[in-house]
Amino acid sequence: MKLLKTVALLMFLSLLFTACAPGPEAPPAQAPAQQPAAPVAEVVREAPSLAAAVAAGTLPPLEERLPKVPFVVGPGVLLSEEDLPDWKPGRYGGTLNSAHSVADWAPDVFVMLNEPLLSAPGIGVQGIRGNVLESFEVSNDNTVFTFRLREGLKWSDGTPVTMEDVRFTWENIYGNEKLFPQGVPARFRTGYDPAGDPMTLEILDDYTFRLTSSAPYGGFLRNITIEGWNGYTVLINPSHVLKKWHPDFTPIEEMQEELRANNLTDEWWQLFRQQKWCENWHVTADRCIGYPTLNPWISIRSETPGVKVFERNPYYWKVDTEGKQLPYIDRIVSVQVEDVEMVNQRVLAGDVDFLRESTALVKVPLYKENEERGGFRTILLDMHVDSSILYFNMTYNDETWRKVTQDLRFRQAVSLAIDRDEIIESVYYGFASKPLVSVGEEFSQYDLARANALLDEMGMTERDANGFRMVDGRPFPILVEHAAHAPDIAPVAELLAEQLKAVGLNLQVKRIDPQLWGQRILANEMQGTVFWGHDQGWDSDYSGSEGAANRSFRTWSLWHLTNGAEGEEPPQWVKDMYALDAARWSAVSGSEEYNRLKEETYAWVRANLPRITIVEKVKYPMIANKDLRNVASAGYAIASNFAGEQLWFDR
Repeated sequence: MKLLKTVALLMFLSLLFTACAPGPEAPPAQAPAQQPAAPVAEVVREAPSLAAAVAAGTLPPLEERLPKVPFVVGPGVLLSEEDLPDWKPGRYGGTLNSAHSVADWAPDVFVMLNEPLLSAPGIGVQGIRGNVLESFEVSNDNTVFTFRLREGLKWSDGTPVTMEDVRFTWENIYGNEKLFPQGVPARFRTGYDPAGDPMTLEILDDYTFRLTSSAPYGGFLRNITIEGWNGYTVLINPSHVLKKWHPDFTPIEEMQEELRANNLTDEWWQLFRQQKWCENWHVTADRCIGYPTLNPWISIRSETPGVKVFERNPYYWKVDTEGKQLPYIDRIVSVQVEDVEMVNQRVLAGDVDFLRESTALVKVPLYKENEERGGFRTILLDMHVDSSILYFNMTYNDETWRKVTQDLRFRQAVSLAIDRDEIIESVYYGFASKPLVSVGEEFSQYDLARANALLDEMGMTERDANGFRMVDGRPFPILVEHAAHAPDIAPVAELLAEQLKAVGLNLQVKRIDPQLWGQRILANEMQGTVFWGHDQGWDSDYSGSEGAANRSFRTWSLWHLTNGAEGEEPPQWVKDMYALDAARWSAVSGSEEYNRLKEETYAWVRANLPRITIVEKVKYPMIANKDLRNVASAGYAIASNFAGEQLWFDR
């Protein structure tokens, strides 16, 4: 392990040196021969294939396809200039090859295509601006949100995007009890609370609409920018297509053929949701081939099973600083293979131009060894999540378990008994840091003496024949179940089990099916798990986001989600967290107030350790073709993935 880590470290340092080293010294300048000035070349503003279609009369001219105010991409727009210092306008052409291992789901393509209503550089919330929507205003103490559509924005089939697409989404999708029995989703309820008051929609004119909440809800901006990787489909959908499958506009009788084909009788809502409505998450599904979109590439049918093909959207609404319509790359092709290992084999063979989702730090030496042969670069960027976190479900249905895990001293002792240096070296090859944000300096240290003292202070002094601590004269096993959602989860869990033996804790690790894992969490049947947290870009899993809360205290979370109708009332320290969350959701995302509340949330997490983060700032290898440009050199890997429309081939 140490040798592998050393090799990876040397390779990484070599990468950094190569990136930063000056080029060869230029020869002395010579006076140029007198030549006539070359004419200035006219900027080509659209891909040759589209220009040919315009010339043939099968596609309108570019000025008729772009909105009146297109989104302009340049330095520091999609990614910060610090993360991408050498942004340049690109050239058209090329096919970007990738690979995926799950049928109908190509995650790197999904991220590359996804377009939210609003955006900010990277995947954060600092400097939120319009994206699909041209602009927005927040007023009346963060309760009124006024948005403007881009005039002239068109779906990929050339149909104008209108206010009817917004109204239809709000009234005929969210407002239909068959499609949404509970009414509008939580993101459109005050405070992002499923029990909160629904926002109200008001259409002001052909391009302006307003959403109003009953109380301050500045975090709504974050929710329609990055939270949950949502896209524009949360509010804008092609009504000209979907009305054909909605009984408010089309008689059920006219849907019978499609209903029968899906083994349905009159359950139109199932046909609508499962087959006809393509939300942003479904963009790589075969059923969404040909569906109108606002994304940079559109899905087309492939003649080869398992191969997904996406070609440029001729009506895409972004341009670069020279007025060139994006994207630069003509097509994306992703090939389905058997598993993640086979995805990486395609990388080594040179069959992949871009990959992030299925890479692994453990493979960095192998990537580096094959870079020249495969024609790619390995770029070590940042992971957008805290890679591994130890969760104890403090509300698991066992009184002894609750007494122990709800005692802060127990969680502090566990954190002190974790040798993070060993985990960083053996699992992350040195490319990670101690969790100073969510655990803090004091309890990120490896201090067995103090850990033992805290457990003794709790009264856990009695031990069994194997040296494991007992509680009230009985064994106290700790079952940690995981689903190996990422390559680091299983080895981290196994190392934790070994390390905690040093303080007499019997942590037992079990791998289970991912679906069963989720079911056991929701049923409050899981004692503990190892999983990641979406802490960095969304900064919500540090405290009360539903997923993290369910893993840390399922019944307390249920009490909060149902306004006390279900679950159990939490203690004050947990209520304090929900109050902090509510205040943060009321503040405008990215504002000074929001940032202050975020820091207060971090302080609350360090003080209470509701979950035990193992490491933070883990590096994430991203594979990019050696000729691919506008690829980030720093920042989050997924942010570069998110900015695929500005990638181009320098060939």
